[in-house]
Amino acid sequence: MSLASQTVYRESTPTDLPVIRELDSQDAIAEEAGLAEALQQGRSDTLSLVAELDGKVIGHILMTATAGPERALALAPLAIQPTYRDMQIGTELVRHALRLARERGWKSVFVYGQPDYYCRFGFKSRTADGADVACQGPRFLALELSPDALAGWSGTLAYPEAFRK
Repeated sequence: MSLASQTVYRESTPTDLPVIRELDSQDAIAEEAGLAEALQQGRSDTLSLVAELDGKVIGHILMTATAGPERALALAPLAIQPTYRDMQIGTELVRHALRLARERGWKSVFVYGQPDYYCRFGFKSRTADGADVACQGPRFLALELSPDALAGWSGTLAYPEAFRK
């Protein structure tokens, strides 16, 4: 039995915030430290999941609404405790978050990240081509959660203010 299959994936609660803050600060992308907490404060349009093993939170993913195409989310941050990286915990967090997003009627997800990692879930750079964003390029990816959600769409994709701090 793999470690990822022994892990519980659940929506985060306010009591998880201290460990989420710690996970984000350990992540390689220092700019994202505190991003999850800032995005969740007072917002109901976020999906926040944690990976928990033996009662200890070892990973976190957050998706938050963006302004632009109808019912679009931005994926960030994704943080895994360093000891548990390369054990499929992040992969399972992404899968669980995407499933939950579909169930809740979200239509697309955008992410700025490693294509080799995110393409396995169906994210593609060309799917994000219609978005007018500063980070446009091969690392800016999108996934349609419902068929043709981004077909023919082009325009400004506005991330929440917390991303600009």
